[in-house]
Amino acid sequence: MSSPMRRFLYWLGAGMAFLLFLFFLIPKPKDNPYMKIYSSLNGSGFSGCEFSNEKRPGVRYRFDVTPEECRFVIYQGGAGVRFYINYPNLKIVRVGGENEFSVFFYMERVSMGEFDADRHLAGKKPISVRDGIELYEFSGSEERKFAGKDGVPVYVSDYIETIRASRLYKSGLLVFYQYPKELTDIRAMDDFALDVLRKIVVE
Repeated sequence: MSSPMRRFLYWLGAGMAFLLFLFFLIPKPKDNPYMKIYSSLNGSGFSGCEFSNEKRPGVRYRFDVTPEECRFVIYQGGAGVRFYINYPNLKIVRVGGENEFSVFFYMERVSMGEFDADRHLAGKKPISVRDGIELYEFSGSEERKFAGKDGVPVYVSDYIETIRASRLYKSGLLVFYQYPKELTDIRAMDDFALDVLRKIVVE
């Protein structure tokens, strides 16, 4: 073998060894320590993921989604869990992913006996009511209230670039969701939010 060829193979081998060294130095992504992934094959009767913290025995969230989507859910052991949903395909997506429209969801459990969603409206009357949507004014800002398809009150506030809504879902789940202002139909967006909750949240 010629000397230039030996030199080439030597440097090629050295380069490959260096790349392998770097590969093992780079930390590998780890699953969320608060997450468990279940498969229907293991006899659990549930396929999806669960987020919980043994220090918070009353807090548990289950999602009927793929393991890949599970890994995009953000839960750090606290009271609430958050995630982003691609609109309109109902898929959980990565934070900062290249999605034209993503809807941010935050959920936490509340005590139904103590929680009053209308508390901030106590003593207030709507300044207008149109198509079943009540409009309230708060020191220059406005909030809209209407009944969702499930009969639950929905509260909607406008921000510079986004719209934020809140509602209760089923047995004591307080849900906030926020979406780009280009999506202007607040009733349609609440229908979308309900579709998301019904499809992926396991009670």
